[in-house]
Amino acid sequence: MKLGWLLLLVVAVVYGKPVEVEEDEPVCGYDACHPIDHDKLNVHVVPHSHDDVGWLKTVDQYFYQQVQYIITSVVSALLENPDRRFIQVETAYFYMWWKLQNDYMKTKVKQLINEGRLEIINGAWSMNDEAAVHYQSTIDQYTLGLKFLQDNFGKCARPRVGWQIDPFGHSREQASLLSQMGMDAVFFARVDYRDKEKRLKEKSMDMLWTGSANLGSDSNILASVLYKHYSAPNNYCFDITCSDLPIIVDPDSPEYNYKTKVYNFAQMLRDIYPHYPTNHLLIPFGDDFKWEAAHNYFINLDLLIEGFKKFNDTTVDGKEVNIIYSTPSCYAKAVRDYLETKNVELKATKQITAAGRKNYNVNLPLSQAMGVMQHHDAITGTEKMAVEKDYHRMLVKAMNTAISDFSSTLSTIASSFIDLNLSSCLLANVSICEQSDKDEFQVIIYNSLPRDTSHYIYIPVNDGVWNITGPSDVQVAYQLLDPIINFGYIHNATLQKVLDKVLVFRAEDVPGIGYKTYTFQRIHSESIPVKVDPTKKTYTGNNIEKIGFEDRYINFDTDTGLLKSITLNGVTLAVSQDFFYYNSKTTSGAYIFTPNGEALKLGNVTNTVLVNDGDLVREVKQVWNDWVTQIIRVYKEEDFVEFDWVIGPIDTTDGFGKEVITRYTTELDSKDEFYTDSNGREMIYRKRDYRPTYNYTNNEPQAGNYYPVNTRIVIKDGETEFAVLTDRSEGGSSLKSGEVELMLSRSLLHDDAKGVGENLKEEEYNQPLVVRGSHYITLGKSSVGNGEKTMAAVEREIVQRQLLQPWVFFPAEEVKNKELTYIYTPLPPNVNLLTYQTWNVSESTFLLRLEHMMEKDEDPVLSQEVTVDVGEIFKTLHVQKVKEYFLGANTPLEESTRLQWHQIDETESESSPLSLKNRLARDETDLKITLAPMQIRTFILYNQDYC
Repeated sequence: MKLGWLLLLVVAVVYGKPVEVEEDEPVCGYDACHPIDHDKLNVHVVPHSHDDVGWLKTVDQYFYQQVQYIITSVVSALLENPDRRFIQVETAYFYMWWKLQNDYMKTKVKQLINEGRLEIINGAWSMNDEAAVHYQSTIDQYTLGLKFLQDNFGKCARPRVGWQIDPFGHSREQASLLSQMGMDAVFFARVDYRDKEKRLKEKSMDMLWTGSANLGSDSNILASVLYKHYSAPNNYCFDITCSDLPIIVDPDSPEYNYKTKVYNFAQMLRDIYPHYPTNHLLIPFGDDFKWEAAHNYFINLDLLIEGFKKFNDTTVDGKEVNIIYSTPSCYAKAVRDYLETKNVELKATKQITAAGRKNYNVNLPLSQAMGVMQHHDAITGTEKMAVEKDYHRMLVKAMNTAISDFSSTLSTIASSFIDLNLSSCLLANVSICEQSDKDEFQVIIYNSLPRDTSHYIYIPVNDGVWNITGPSDVQVAYQLLDPIINFGYIHNATLQKVLDKVLVFRAEDVPGIGYKTYTFQRIHSESIPVKVDPTKKTYTGNNIEKIGFEDRYINFDTDTGLLKSITLNGVTLAVSQDFFYYNSKTTSGAYIFTPNGEALKLGNVTNTVLVNDGDLVREVKQVWNDWVTQIIRVYKEEDFVEFDWVIGPIDTTDGFGKEVITRYTTELDSKDEFYTDSNGREMIYRKRDYRPTYNYTNNEPQAGNYYPVNTRIVIKDGETEFAVLTDRSEGGSSLKSGEVELMLSRSLLHDDAKGVGENLKEEEYNQPLVVRGSHYITLGKSSVGNGEKTMAAVEREIVQRQLLQPWVFFPAEEVKNKELTYIYTPLPPNVNLLTYQTWNVSESTFLLRLEHMMEKDEDPVLSQEVTVDVGEIFKTLHVQKVKEYFLGANTPLEESTRLQWHQIDETESESSPLSLKNRLARDETDLKITLAPMQIRTFILYNQDYC
């Protein structure tokens, strides 16, 4: 989440020069679909291979051992028969394969795409998870994949549907993002078994999904649940890795089975047909890493399709069967056409089980690495440990490359073309930083937000007296703190020096899309006066009653040493906080959470409680045992209290796996209701032991009420709101009125037998894993007076500032231009500069996304429409015109081909910025852009150099 520093100084994403091909006018997309018959049962045979971008093997191992052969085999087989179809999903692998092909093969592949025989769907770099990912990362990795496809294959490679068949649950925000990218449908396989049973009975496996409560018809999308899984039907997998018998057509052969294969398939269709609302069925043929022998597979599918023409008695519910090669997009189009013809309505749903910064594409390696990280077996942790280490290697390598590129660009601007040779301390949170292990150094604090920000900066240093000066040589106050724990174990494993102190100072008013430079000097004499906090005090014991400042403080129970209350934003709320753990059953693992009863208290705060009492920050250190430590901090100028915790190595010597949680218990009467965010964006109402679309059976009282918490979880009553903001995605819930709990770390002794083949017991630095993280607690009145921010606005602001914390760079050379911003004026407080990056160097174009950060009705002022003049944002651009695109930045808005559904009425007025008609009517030279609540608008900016 801390990749927001990549925001402005960017390098174009370049994939190489596309192959120049002369071809006839392409016939692709919906025009390339095989004919359907409204009076028959149309069976859409969809060949595919699900190729995980890392799981049991690394990305490279999968590609070079399997995927490259799958794609080559499929292309060869497609060229043999124009009736055949295949869908390509994971762009990361397609990119790797494309680089290895000669011009002849590239020409043939482009021909297949232009004829709709090889159809690109989804289009993202990987098939991202929908629970643990942040929406910014999802948008970025789709943009990366879609740009590669557009640059190399053109319009016919624009995906029309999402294909999310393997992620573990599905979020409302994912549906919203796909619809905003111009897609017509999303397909998936994994839904709650109770939800699925109900949908099968009600013939609602195909439905219309409204992905947003704020965006009107712009977020509507067809959602289709596969009947069983994404694998081929039993006995119909014809790859060399399958054991199913092929179709034998020779009646003289003792192995003859042609008629049986066809009749059995027809019987399967009779079982499926009653559960879908139209006369169209989608049958996938594929599975994980299938189709290495595409010729084998297609030969048998050719025979199966021909068999329905050859044999009698293959009808389904009195309907003849029209079985055709197809794709998910052709299926979506056919469903829509059927509804229009028969005037049948799908059931619309607001939400299925709704699960549920910046990664700016400074350079291709980091964009690709981040795209891989969003994969549903990467960010979730459902991969083998060796694969996780490869992900780590890939990401660190890419980050270092990006820092180098960033350094070159910033050096040009900040230091008169002297290479600053910037570096960053990626291990600062464990008190390792070679760059600050000096008596004198400089730091650049880079702020990627589109407005000024002030932030508390932590830097590991050696003990001593320091003199810190800002850009105007004005001294800056600081405090020296002790590290939260002894990180000597990392030194023992890596021989890297662990510094003995952590210096904290407040970087004031760091300009938006800009930086400030600070100079650090350790003083060895008393001749230079320094601005150091003189009031630091340390207390020992469980007798601390109160720490903080006049209008923000926390109270403690002197008997237990635990938190007792928090005062913030004019409200005092009784709050206790403690650590617990669930004893794990043998079935709990990487995929599933099956605790053995209620959570057990970890123990008492039996060791010491330390207080650092300074003018910047005041903190209490709590130690539960030798593997759980926490510091609670109150900042002088922040509207939150920070809970900085370290968990591990978790003790499992008693023979039980442990799943460690923290629980906040308040006096709020929140009943059985709470709220969590969906992928860091819109908030979703939750109710304990309840689902909005089916009858919930309380078989799993803990796990069944856990939801993804990407950035915040909220409880409230009629007067007060309490929010826990996270620094990463965690599972969380409110299992009792007034409570919030969040899962922090897990160490398990058994594999859950769901596929990964390892128990979840991670290791790092030659020992079981140690995890460090933070929660930010804020609270306040549920209703506010005139001019006051609502708690929703306060929470969103804190989330953005914490997720997009300024990045600390260490220059090797002196920075001459010590303060700089690249924007004329800050953007309004409710507008986020979601994306700004170089798009096409030769045309001097830039990709821009502007986002309204508030939901409608969240704040009386900030939830209003807001207008931004794009021409007045960037100092380095002279914008002449802006062309609006769909969210994926691959399709101009004017080229919209989205399917229209008569079941959903457009609720937005023609004057609304949500209205497609209104947006299309805007002249490209009109640089003033209006945003509605939660709206993201995507533009290509044309700089004066090109216009």
